[in-house]
Amino acid sequence: MRKFIIVFIYLFPSLLLLARASETMIQKYDWDGIEVVYLKDARYPTYNALIYFADGSLSDRKNELGATNAMFSLLGAGTRRFSQKELSDNLEYYGVSYGGSSTHEASSYAISGLVKNIIPTMKKICHMFADAQFPPQEIRKAKIRAKDSLNSMVTSHSTLARRVFRELSLAKTPFSYPVGGKLRDIRNLKSKVLKKKLEYFNKRVYKKIYLSGPPGVLAIKDIINKECGWRKKQSSFKRSVSYKPKKFHGTKIHLVTVPNANQAHVRVGRVLNKDELHKHELMQLTSSYLGGGFTSKLMREIRVKRGLSYTANAFASEQKDYGRAGVASFTKNSTLGALITVIRDTLASVQKGKFPKEELERARGHLTGGYPFKFEMNAAYLGELIHLDHTGRDYADILKFIDRVKSYSTGDVMAMTKALYSWDKQTIVVVGDKSLLKQLKQFGKVKMHNYKNFL
Repeated sequence: MRKFIIVFIYLFPSLLLLARASETMIQKYDWDGIEVVYLKDARYPTYNALIYFADGSLSDRKNELGATNAMFSLLGAGTRRFSQKELSDNLEYYGVSYGGSSTHEASSYAISGLVKNIIPTMKKICHMFADAQFPPQEIRKAKIRAKDSLNSMVTSHSTLARRVFRELSLAKTPFSYPVGGKLRDIRNLKSKVLKKKLEYFNKRVYKKIYLSGPPGVLAIKDIINKECGWRKKQSSFKRSVSYKPKKFHGTKIHLVTVPNANQAHVRVGRVLNKDELHKHELMQLTSSYLGGGFTSKLMREIRVKRGLSYTANAFASEQKDYGRAGVASFTKNSTLGALITVIRDTLASVQKGKFPKEELERARGHLTGGYPFKFEMNAAYLGELIHLDHTGRDYADILKFIDRVKSYSTGDVMAMTKALYSWDKQTIVVVGDKSLLKQLKQFGKVKMHNYKNFL
C-alpha cells in the first residue's frame, strides 16, 4: 500500500494534466480572427506559447528550396532597429527560450519563459516577425554553418542514414526532399528570398496560437493583434496535399556507400498513404511492441538473443497527408546479413501470431503506464494539441488513448504488423562500406548510391 501511495503521488501531476484534455478544461478564444487555445495551469509562474502556421517547406519553389526552414531559423538575425546580438541579449536577459521549426506541411514557433516577462518578450518576438531584415552578414554565417553540418554527416552515419532513408522511402511523394534543402540550395538563400517568405507566412498563411500558464498569459492579446502584423482576412491558406497514393511492388534495397565505414546502419520501412492512417493507438501499440524499449520484440531478438546490435527500434507515425513506418538498427559489417534476416523473420513471425501473449501484455503495460508522463511538460501537451488539430482529430482522443490500447487483441496487433511491415512493401536502406553489397544481394536486387547525392 505504501508503494502504491508513493507512485500515485508521483504520477498525480501527470494524471491531472491528462484529465485536462477534456474540452471543458481547454479554453478557446478568437483574437480578432486569430484562433487561440489556452490551457490554464497556475502551478508555476511560467508560460509556453506555440504559434502554428498551416504551411511548411512545400511552399518552397524550385529556386528557394530550404527557404522556409531558413527563414524561421534566422528570424532573430536582425531588424531595422536591432542587431542579432541586441535581440539575443534582450531575450536572454528575460530568460526566454524561443525558436522556429518546419516540416513539409506546417511550421511552428515556440516561446517560453516567466509570466512576469511575457509582455516585453512577446513585443520583441512580434517585432521580429514584423520587421526581420535577414542581414547578409548573418546569412553568410548561417550558410557556413549549414554547409558544415551537412558535410559532417559523413562522420555521423546514423544521422546520414535517417536523412537518406527518408528520401528513398518517400520517393515519388511530395515529402521526400529535405525540409532544409541540400548543399546546392544553400547558395539561393538570400535576404530578399527570406523576407519574401516571411511576408507570405505573415500575410497569407493561417495561424493558430496555443498557450499554457497562469491567466496572465492572456495579456498578450493586444500585442498579437497590433504588433505581429497578422491579418485574418488574408491569413487563411492551409496546406493540403493531393497526390497519387504510392504503390508497392516488392522490396526495394539501397546501399549508400561511405568510405571506410566499419558499421552498417540499417533502416527498413515505408511511406503510409493517407488512406492507411487509421487506428492510431493500434499503430503505436504495434510499433512499441516491436521496437519500443529494451524489452521489445526486436530488441530481444537482435540484441539479447544474438548480440547483433546495441539497439533496435520501430516506429509508426502520421502527419496530415501521409505517415511513415520503419525499423532502425546497426551492426558490424560482417553481420549485416544476419541482422536483416532477423528483422525480416521477426516481423513475419509476429504477423503469424508466433509470439507469447505475455510479451504483448508487457508492451501494453509499458505504453499505457508511461503515457501520462508525456504531459508532464506543458510544451509537450501543447504540441500534442497542435498535432491533433493538424491531423484533424479530436482532443478527446488523449483521454481515450489508454482504454483503446487496452482494447486491442493479439489478432489486432498481428493484422497491424502485416499492414505496416509486410516485407514486400518495405524499402531497405543500408549506409556503410561498398563491401556490404555481397551480403545484400542475397535479399534481392541492390541499387547503389554515393552518400554525396543526399547532401
